[in-house]
Amino acid sequence: MGPTLVHIAAGVPFVKTKSRLGDLIGFAANNIFPARLGELIRANYLGYLEDLSPSSAFGTIVIERIFDAFTLLLILTAGLMATTFTDKWLYMAGSLRNTGLILLLVYVLAVLFLVGFRYKTNLFIALLEKIFFFLPERPLRGLITIVKNFSQGLVLTNSGLGWVLAAFFSLLLWFTYLIQIQLVELSIGLSLPFISTFLILAMSSFGAMIPSAPGYIGTFHLAVQYGFLFYGIGKEEALSAAIIWHASMYFPTIFFGLFSFLILAWFSKKHFRGFKLQGR
Repeated sequence: MGPTLVHIAAGVPFVKTKSRLGDLIGFAANNIFPARLGELIRANYLGYLEDLSPSSAFGTIVIERIFDAFTLLLILTAGLMATTFTDKWLYMAGSLRNTGLILLLVYVLAVLFLVGFRYKTNLFIALLEKIFFFLPERPLRGLITIVKNFSQGLVLTNSGLGWVLAAFFSLLLWFTYLIQIQLVELSIGLSLPFISTFLILAMSSFGAMIPSAPGYIGTFHLAVQYGFLFYGIGKEEALSAAIIWHASMYFPTIFFGLFSFLILAWFSKKHFRGFKLQGR
């Protein structure tokens, strides 16, 4: 998701902050480290730049993923409803529909849990104290502090305009992915209806959800390849499209992440130097 959405959703004044650079660093880190560890790096940078605890910053990222999941469900639903599967892939269509229903159930349960967790934090803390009663006082207090900070990060803007902007940027970002897929198709001479991009994007998202190698290499390519296979594209062409699309996102993300890291490093060095001079 775009760097601005998490700030809108959390009520952060994104226009006046450098935390977008931290987002880019986190996205790049996902391409370097396995198992989506870049999300933790991203939360750490967001916390550092916005003077939040890492657990509070991670809470804002969780809110962002809630928006992501809802938009993805809409895209998957549109793709399934508008796609006519051949007999060869009818069983897979059923599996995708079941996956969509499972995701919808998980999404609803996650939202209900987070709402309850946000507004009944003390109840969860009391339950946590009973579960981990065997822990020494200091580790238990530390765990409770992390839980409280995470709860404080689960905050959405109360502004109606903020909600509209969050939805707009979410839809805009996912629409750019659809355009990317269409351009990849055209670049290798594939002639597919635009609605095919919906299902391919949903498949790619499922592949990226799986904690795997750095940059989602392997799982992403396999998921995208199957997305193209649904529309009668050969395995070789489908894999080529997956590689091209992945590369078109992978290398720019690394570049902008590195650029952002250097900018923040320069700002940090400048700030430290100014603090040192004032100390004299």
